[in-house]
Amino acid sequence: MDSRLLDVLRSAPSLDLYELSLTVHQMLSDPQRIIAVRTQLHLGSRVRFFHHKTQRLTPGLVVEFRATEVAIQDEATRQQWWLPYAAIVADPTAHPAPPASAPKPEKSSVHFRVGDTVGFTDKYFREHIGTVVRVNEKTVSIDSDGGRWRVSPKLLRKIIDL
Repeated sequence: MDSRLLDVLRSAPSLDLYELSLTVHQMLSDPQRIIAVRTQLHLGSRVRFFHHKTQRLTPGLVVEFRATEVAIQDEATRQQWWLPYAAIVADPTAHPAPPASAPKPEKSSVHFRVGDTVGFTDKYFREHIGTVVRVNEKTVSIDSDGGRWRVSPKLLRKIIDL
């Protein structure tokens, strides 16, 4: 961090620092920022995270997700930390993006029928389970949580009740 900025912050009144802290917290918890980081991650992803004790980026593995936090296992110590998404940097060398000229995948062989129980994750990473009430070419209508959702079949998982 820039030393001039730190000097200004040190001389700032406490109330100004508190307001700045709230503003920064709101910006870091913005769902768009979280989604931008989350879309680059999956379980087992290699990442770098800002370690609060060493004050530097440390390699780790993604082990669990929550709405506003992600669990990272430190590769060196095997210790697990719950961190905000803002503290994570996806490692682009761990899983390189597919080439731009890759062929489009064929249509999914998974077919849904009216009455099937399905699950999906919404854009805020909340899990929903519901019943298929209508199937169209591009969307599937689902009754879930007292409401109706239209979801792409690519985002649905069939739920099997044992």
